[in-house]
Amino acid sequence: MKILYIGRKIEHPVSGADQVNKRNQMLLEDIARDEVFYLASDGNGLAAKFVFGITRRFLFQLNVELSTGGYTHVFISQSLLGRVARWIKRQYPAIRIVTFFHNIEVQYAEEYRKVQGLRSLPFQYAVKYWESKSVEYSDVLITLNTRDSSLLHEYYGKEAALTLPTSLEDRYDAQAQIDHAAKGAIDYLFVGVAFFANIQGAQWFIDEVMPHVDGELYIIGNGMDRVDFRNLTSRIHIRGYVDDLSSYYYRAKAVVSPILSGGGMKTKTAEALMFAKGIIGTPEAFEGYEIDPRCMVVCRSAEEFIAAINAGVERFGLENAYARDIYSRNHNTTNLKKHLERIL
Repeated sequence: MKILYIGRKIEHPVSGADQVNKRNQMLLEDIARDEVFYLASDGNGLAAKFVFGITRRFLFQLNVELSTGGYTHVFISQSLLGRVARWIKRQYPAIRIVTFFHNIEVQYAEEYRKVQGLRSLPFQYAVKYWESKSVEYSDVLITLNTRDSSLLHEYYGKEAALTLPTSLEDRYDAQAQIDHAAKGAIDYLFVGVAFFANIQGAQWFIDEVMPHVDGELYIIGNGMDRVDFRNLTSRIHIRGYVDDLSSYYYRAKAVVSPILSGGGMKTKTAEALMFAKGIIGTPEAFEGYEIDPRCMVVCRSAEEFIAAINAGVERFGLENAYARDIYSRNHNTTNLKKHLERIL
């Protein structure tokens, strides 16, 4: 087995999508015994934006690689690269094409249009067109959860061959938990890069929840320090990219995840479980996850968030064993290799 991975090799993840991609790369390298090679798309120029980096120059590079490389599989890292799937299936029909869906992008594009209006229509059209080509020309479709597999069928008439839930390598250190907790606790922690759904959720929490609860909120994520948030107070602390996110998790009394829109599974939820944290979040934040009320509170309104927080986040404890149990059973990367190997 020799695999060409379409996408950049992830060395240092800065987002949830990066963490899932890195997980996939590690699994593939383990399965193919390091016979995995990488080709990143071309992200330059306006034209590249609407074909999602799959330019003629990229297709030329791809042809050179496939014509000489002896590849058996191509693993496409996200569902908007349908131009790749179509081109490969036409030129190299014997190669098995696997496409990974972080979410159902057309659903996200519809949510985005509600906020951005008609100016986002060209983007929405491009998303639906190229995602449909991924479905049409791929041999294997992989989603993060059964909801997205059902949405695939709803939009495109085809379900996923495999659901591969969000998972992470275990980075939890019980001694580090003790050491960092001694530095002082963080009341509420929100983690997420400066992406539409994260910005929307964080602003909503600032507006609707923070005026009605005590304590301090930390918002951590690449680019978040450049967002023009409204209604900030001295109790709200915003950080951009940080080298050591674990130090914030170890000090957190609770993780808040007020995600109002999106798809797929939220990597931040698996990450919080890995770090043994109680989570207060929306149904979207917990989509695809086993729910245990001893470490998770599902909130459908600002009033429910306020009530959950005012009931006392200390009840979760700085090291929640139930959160660790869910992570260990369902979201530890080590347990997923056999499922991916089977469909390859």
